Amino acid sequence: MQSFENSLRYCIFTFVKSEKLNRYYNYFQWLSLDVVLGACAGLFFFQHLLDLSFTPVVYMLMALAVWGIYTFDHLMDARNITGPASSARHLFHQVNFNKLLVWLVLVIITALFLAYDYIKFSRLMSFGVLLGTVIVGNIVFLKFFGKKVTILKEITTAAFYTAGITLVPMVRFVNEGVPRVFWYFAFGYFLMAWFNLLLLSYVDHECDQRDRLGSIVSVLGAPVIHSLLKGLMWVELAYLSGLFFVLNSFYYIHLMILLVMFLVHVWAFFQPAESREKVRRQIDAAYLLPFLLFLVH
Repeated sequence: MQSFENSLRYCIFTFVKSEKLNRYYNYFQWLSLDVVLGACAGLFFFQHLLDLSFTPVVYMLMALAVWGIYTFDHLMDARNITGPASSARHLFHQVNFNKLLVWLVLVIITALFLAYDYIKFSRLMSFGVLLGTVIVGNIVFLKFFGKKVTILKEITTAAFYTAGITLVPMVRFVNEGVPRVFWYFAFGYFLMAWFNLLLLSYVDHECDQRDRLGSIVSVLGAPVIHSLLKGLMWVELAYLSGLFFVLNSFYYIHLMILLVMFLVHVWAFFQPAESREKVRRQIDAAYLLPFLLFLVH
């Protein structure tokens, strides 16, 4: 009897502990902190690829910029939804709208202070401010025109995401020219980001439809997007496989990491019965894999 009670207590403790961890991880996701880490991992990927060295301030600015842009986008969505949102992410932003707005302002101020204090009026700051302005303008443009241009959201967001994580490496080589290998991997990253965003739109289309948020799925239909994802999947797999015959073996470790990252996306794509949140967690976690390069000297 005593053994049974101890086992019961252990099960209850384990369940409560897992529930708490799950709740904390949900907050981590809703606040887009997983996306922030993924963007920093992407920056490190290209830093390692080109054998560059960046100070921690660069990563801090990357984190603040990504969090600010994603939070701004989610707050705009939350404001445009009539009634309680269907998705937990948008509902979280609805409930905490004022608090997150204050944090957004603080993050912008902090980012501007760090940028001015660290890079001042350099070429990097000019390109960074320009890119940030274009990204925010694109978000406002897509929200303002709604369904008329919603078909462009995923591909433009993928392009801006790739531009964001590769901006610092590109600026470093702006005088002598960016190495060709950089463009090979940047294009591979872009295709993966596009696949990621299309897949998220595909699994979220029911919630978006209930909340009357425009999406590419609502315009083209789920079967078309499913076919587009299949086609894009084969294009990316063929492209990455082809790079093994083009690149020097020195870059195989980077290519393997990018390939595994995409295979996680493919695995998530072929699990339509899984929950939306599980799919999102799988593909967002894939963007952390470049941190494995810390183990490679």
